[in-house]
Amino acid sequence: MTASSPHTIEQSFRKIEAAGAHGHGASRRRLLLKPDLDIFTEVRFPSREWALSISSTEVLQDQEFLLTNGLTCQARNGSVEVVATPDTDRLLFCTLLADLIGHLDHAASASATTVVRRLGAWRRMLGRGLPTGLTPEARLGLYGELLVLREILLPALRDAAVASWSGPSGSPKDFELLALAAEVKTVSRKDPDRCRISNEEQLDSDGLRYLYLIHQVAATSSEGITLVELVDEIREHPDVRGSLAQFEDSLLEVGWLDAHRDQYNHDRYVLIRRRCFEVRDGFPRMLPSDLPSGVSRVSYLVDLSSCGAHQVDEQTVREAIMETAEEE
Repeated sequence: MTASSPHTIEQSFRKIEAAGAHGHGASRRRLLLKPDLDIFTEVRFPSREWALSISSTEVLQDQEFLLTNGLTCQARNGSVEVVATPDTDRLLFCTLLADLIGHLDHAASASATTVVRRLGAWRRMLGRGLPTGLTPEARLGLYGELLVLREILLPALRDAAVASWSGPSGSPKDFELLALAAEVKTVSRKDPDRCRISNEEQLDSDGLRYLYLIHQVAATSSEGITLVELVDEIREHPDVRGSLAQFEDSLLEVGWLDAHRDQYNHDRYVLIRRRCFEVRDGFPRMLPSDLPSGVSRVSYLVDLSSCGAHQVDEQTVREAIMETAEEE
């Protein structure tokens, strides 16, 4: 069987289920065979559970976790198993399978460890409630972060740039080195000088030599680039090839799935303005130390028209990044 799409995989499961509707036990079909992996889809009767079963000779740490309601993963010895109960969203399960197979097809080395790492990224993404596609606001935010990755981080860090993209893994700041961090905010032209800070940790520079706020104004235009085109361009970037698996996991954690590509092919984005600010003493911000006990996750607005004394050019940011990377 060739896993061309989530719908193809779902149809295959339903054919297996229909053929064994009155039986007991399990019926399986090979989905993919790799040098170190043997992957099957399986329907179990009479429970009608759908499962992905992966066998390898690799030694894995035993673990079991819940991906979402009715969808569990178990790794033991060299095997990995993902099981969906009958009340699980079948299309979601098949989208996960299609993503795993596509990820293995393009990975530098297809291994059970690769599968478990990818499932961990799925777990974090599902925990944020992002299985059906990015909202317009999230699309604009991802466009902004990828643009900064392409135009500031990659020229400065080259093959270490992807590892600095920390926002998808839950960090309060979008890009981090040991002594430097950058927070990216991308907004529409409607209110170009007001910048919303999501919490008191985003502009906290404690322990950092440099902290930058990169504020971008973007619009949609027929002359712009789609999110799909930008993602694919970065995938093909020579300095990303060695860390492509990490880049793909980060994309998944922010809610990107190739199965949703058609949703993102209509809007073309163009950058109107980018300003960089060094966040240091005197920059208007709220810090954890400013809040009374019991208060947290405070969102606030910064008027950037009053922050001119903190503005720096992009080259200054790149040079600080390169300086910090060399010292690390």
